[in-house]
Order: sequence, then structure tokens, then C-alpha cells
Amino acid sequence: MIGETFFHLRSRLDARLRMLATVLRELGADAESQAIVANLSASLHEPFVFVIVGEVNVGKSTFLNALFGQDFSQTGVMPTTDKILFFKYGTEHRTAPITPTLEEVQVPAPFLRDFHIVDTPGTNSIENEHQEITERFVPISDLVIFVFSAMNPWGASAWQFLDKVHRHWMRNVLFVLQQSDLRTPEEMNVIIDYMKQLVRQRYGRDFPIFPVSAKKAYLARSSGIDRETLLRESGFQQLEAHISEIVERNASRLNKLLSSIQLSRQLLSSVHERISALAAQARRAAEVVREMSTERELQVDRTLKKILPALDATRRDYQESCLHIASLAEEALSTRQAFGKRDEEEDPAAPADDPPGGGNRAQTLDHRLFQHLQHRTGDRWRQVGIILEEDSLQYDRFLRTQGRGSLFPPDEKPPTEADPEIRRIFSAHIDSTIRRFVLSLKLDETIAPGLLAARRRARWVPWLAVPALLGTGAAAYFEGWAGGGIALAAGLLLIGGAFLTTQLALQHARNSLVDRLEQSARALHEMLAEQMRVDVEALFGRFLEILNPAREVATEHEEQMLTQLQRLEELMAEFDDIEREIRAVSA
Repeated sequence: MIGETFFHLRSRLDARLRMLATVLRELGADAESQAIVANLSASLHEPFVFVIVGEVNVGKSTFLNALFGQDFSQTGVMPTTDKILFFKYGTEHRTAPITPTLEEVQVPAPFLRDFHIVDTPGTNSIENEHQEITERFVPISDLVIFVFSAMNPWGASAWQFLDKVHRHWMRNVLFVLQQSDLRTPEEMNVIIDYMKQLVRQRYGRDFPIFPVSAKKAYLARSSGIDRETLLRESGFQQLEAHISEIVERNASRLNKLLSSIQLSRQLLSSVHERISALAAQARRAAEVVREMSTERELQVDRTLKKILPALDATRRDYQESCLHIASLAEEALSTRQAFGKRDEEEDPAAPADDPPGGGNRAQTLDHRLFQHLQHRTGDRWRQVGIILEEDSLQYDRFLRTQGRGSLFPPDEKPPTEADPEIRRIFSAHIDSTIRRFVLSLKLDETIAPGLLAARRRARWVPWLAVPALLGTGAAAYFEGWAGGGIALAAGLLLIGGAFLTTQLALQHARNSLVDRLEQSARALHEMLAEQMRVDVEALFGRFLEILNPAREVATEHEEQMLTQLQRLEELMAEFDDIEREIRAVSA
């Protein structure tokens, strides 16, 4: 393909320009910048202009068919006419007059998207046509191809036309000796040597001369028979290589590509600067949100440390309350209670003066422990509630001050008072936790088995007194007073043993109660600590309803900006790569 390297670079640059246009549109660039990129992209596709000069029957049509792979003779693209024909791409074949000597011909040939062909009249010198070509097309042409027939390369019109071409434009001229296959190699060498000598004498310079057989080149491309041989014999490979070099090393086109890159780089730099500022702003916003989130976690720790002494003090109060309850339990576990008359179906731990089935039965050891502990700790936990209110208010103020203008309206004032519900809810939770814990101890059930066992043993004491007395009397009657004394002593020992087992049962119940109270202190400490942690986390967790969405939005925005920056930098690097390749081609 002619100019493959150039068109590859142009295609890559065009793709990057389209990408740049998309980036500018997505990033909200101004309309002027978007229009500049659109114009740059459109200007890249300005076709090359080839002016073809030659008389009738020199094989121009066949030459163009072979050069661009299109059968002009079959499509009627190359009609014989005395007008200048300007060929360009169109979706359908159409001819439109431009001037009396110029017609525009639109042809659906793909190569005409990149190459516009100006065909000169195939007649002898016509002054008007020559003047229009030299004034209108030669200055804008990228290449002027003089097609001569190898059978008669001395046609006057082509040479006369060349005389009118300004010397400045002669650098883009080359000669094609068509139908070279009709001459022997020796004849072609003589003709080429003579043409070189003639050109040097008339114009003081050399022009590239290429002997070709367009017929063989066209057959090589349109048929599948011995294509390589036909193409090699046609001489077109050297001609195409020269034309490709002219296209690929066209200074004005390469400079246009470089200018497009330079202007694109300026637009990219401007956008990159703006997005960098937005990325820095997004990064600062994300950092502010992260700082506020970190401060929330630190505030939770600080608050927990503040109220930790209250937890330790409550544990000490609980231990003292346990001692108080233990002293109260002494009454329930006294000898009087063991030997008192009591129905086993009633609460064995209830005081002897409690009426069966009601009255003070609600005043169990658990309830008494709770009331005693609540009385000692109530004020302390209310003070803790005040601390929570103050810390929550302090962080709320910090949050709204730091987030003014981003998380909150810029004119919003920080709160001046804390929510009074904080103290009430916290106190209720602590009170409920202590209540649930104390009532779960079931102290009365702990001492009930021991008291019940003591009462059962105590019942045997009266019954043992009767046989002891009877045995003493019988012994005294039969054995005398000595025997009676021994029997009495034995009976007393028996009664004393029963009484001792009753005391042991009561003591075991007391020990069970004391052990349970001592072991429960640690459990209460852990339970209250967990409740405090849950309440403090919940208190400051309500700020997460603001922080979490803000953090997600800020992080997403920061990532978007960083992605856009990376995208711009990659696009800049691609422009740099294309520029290096263009400069390598033009070097």
C-alpha cells in the first residue's frame, strides 16, 4: 500500500485525537477546546493530491488502475475529454462542472478518500488548461506525475506543460515511462539516458524516471497467475516505493501531524492541570473524612477510658453490697430459722415472720441486693451519662466544624446542647443490665437446699429427746442411777449429733452463698463493661450515618480523578510515542 507508514501514523494519531475528544467531553472541557480537537481530527484526513500529466494513448488509465488497484476503464472514471478532471471520493459516481475547463468527478473508490487525482486533458497544449492546472493544482499537489509512452516519449504537450511549472514545485515531479514492456531493455536504457540529459539541459536538475508496464502490474494484482513475476517485471515495486517515500516523508503533512500533536499536548496539559487540582481537592476531602472517622474511633476510646473508673467503683460497691446481703442471709440461715415451724412448700429462705404466700416474699435476697447496689451506684451512672452527653456534643461540634461546606451547609452552626435522651437511655441500659444480672443469681435458690436440709435434720431433735428420756428412765430403773446417767449421756450425745449436723447444713448454705457472691463480681464487671462498650459504640456510631456515605463518595471521587489523571498521562505518553515515530520518519 502506498504511504502505509504515514497512514498508519495518521490513523494512530486520529484515534488518539478521538480519544482526546472523548476525554474533553467527559471532563466538561469548554466548547472551544472540543472544537479544536474536532478540527484537528478532520484536518488529518486532507487527501494527497496527485496531478497526472500525459497525452492520449500513453496509458494513464491503465497506470492509475495498476497504481491504486481500481479498474477505472470499466467504471468509466477516465473518460476521454478535453477538460481537467478532479477525482474525489463520493458514495456514487457523479460529475459536476466547476469551471468551463474543470469538472469534479465523484467516484466510490476507497483510495480516493486519501488521494485526489487531477487528470489533465489528453490533447496537445491547451493554454487555458495548463494555466488552471499550474495555478490551481500544482501548488497544492503532493506529486506531479508525467506519464510518457515508451513508444513515443517526445510528445510536445507534456514538455510544454513542464516548462510552465514553477521551479519551486519541480521537486515533486517524477517521470513514468509507460508501456516499457513494448521496448527492449537496451532501447529503454537509451531513452532513459536521453531523457535525463534533456531534463538536465532544460531545467538544470534531475527527475526520477521509472520505466513501468502498468498492464503487467494490473494483471499481477487482479489475477492469481504468477503474480510475483509479473509484479517484478512491471517495475512498479520501485515506483511504488518512491511514491510511498514521497508520501511518508512529505514535510508539510508530517509537520501537520506534529502540529496536531503539539496542540493536543497543550490541551492535555491544560486539562491535566485542572484535573490535578480536582484530584488534589478530592484527596483533601477524602483525607478530611478519614481524619473525622479516625477521630471518631479515638473519641470512642477516650470516652471508654473516662468512664472506666466508674466500672471499677461499681465492682467495689457490688462487693460491699454482697457483704450486706451475706449479713442479711445470716438471719435466714440462723438456728432459729432451722428449728422454726415452716411448711416445706413455702420459700425456705423467706424470714420466719413473712406471711405464707405473700407480703414480703418479693423482698428476696436478689431484690435486696439489686436495691442496695442501685442505691450506691445510681448517682455514679448518672454522672457517666453526663460525660457521654458532653463527649458526644464535643465530637458533633468537631464533625460539623471540619465538614462545613462539604458534609454540611457552610452556614450551619454547630450544636450548643447535647441530646438529653443520651443520659436517660444509658442509665436505663445500665440499670437493666444490673437488674438482669442480679436477678439471674437466684441467691434464695442457692441457700434453699442447705436450709431445707437443716430443717429436716432439726426435726429429728425433738423425736430423739423422747427415746433418750425413756432410755434414761429405763436404765435408772434397771441399772440404778449410774446406768441412768450413762443412758442420759448417750441420749444427749445423740441429740447433740443431730443438732451439729443441722449447724453443718446451715454453714454449708452460708458458704455456698458467699462463694456465689464472690464469683459473681467478675461476671458483673464483664457484663457492665460490654454494655458500656455497646452503648458508647452506638452513641458515636450514629455519626457513621454521615461519615460512611461521605467516605464512600470522597473515595470514589478521588479514585475517579486519579483514574482520569492516569488516563490523561497515558494519552500524553501515546502522543509522545507517535511524535517520536514521526520525527524518525522525517529524519
